[in-house]
Amino acid sequence: MPITIGRGFLKSEMFSQSAISQRSFFTLLWEKIKDFFCSTRRSAADQYIKELCDVASPPDAQRLFDLFCKLYELSSPSCKEKFHFQHYKDGEYQYTNLCIKDGEDIPLCIVIRQDHYYYDIMNRTVLCVDTQSAHLKRYSDINIKTSTYVCEELCCLFPERLLLSLSGGITFSVDLKNIKETLIAMAEKGNLCDWKEQERKAAISSRI
Repeated sequence: MPITIGRGFLKSEMFSQSAISQRSFFTLLWEKIKDFFCSTRRSAADQYIKELCDVASPPDAQRLFDLFCKLYELSSPSCKEKFHFQHYKDGEYQYTNLCIKDGEDIPLCIVIRQDHYYYDIMNRTVLCVDTQSAHLKRYSDINIKTSTYVCEELCCLFPERLLLSLSGGITFSVDLKNIKETLIAMAEKGNLCDWKEQERKAAISSRI
């Protein structure tokens, strides 16, 4: 059951620990940084954290930047030094790194590139989204973008949907829900690892 996306094959990026729920993401992050805000500002900070942790309807790159800035503005004066902003250019490319550091811990890290962005909560990648289209190998007039979120059942990052752009401004959104459900069913039956190994070998063979 090969699943080809553009020039690549569907693959998973496994977490070192078991998957955690969206609620757990929020709880872990909030418990770690709630003391950065005085009591009168915690309610607003709480709402921003909830929006940031909404992996079902994640914020885009600009909104992520705005949320980070709002959290910085709400933080207590003594905690503002824990918020770090980095923006630099490397040739034609621009990079933006945003993070909250508390000693050796990094509760939140946001990385924004020109072609994609992702963010980590408590050292777990929560979301990664391509922001730049790529041409399909066999159909150069079609561009494709992917949005990749955490799939708790598969314990991996999984593309939830594809956005296809055709010439003339025509766009199609392709939901990958059925594919995900198929893979979840395979995982429950215990044969997903065999399928992944089969696809890995096929991907390697296609590049030889």
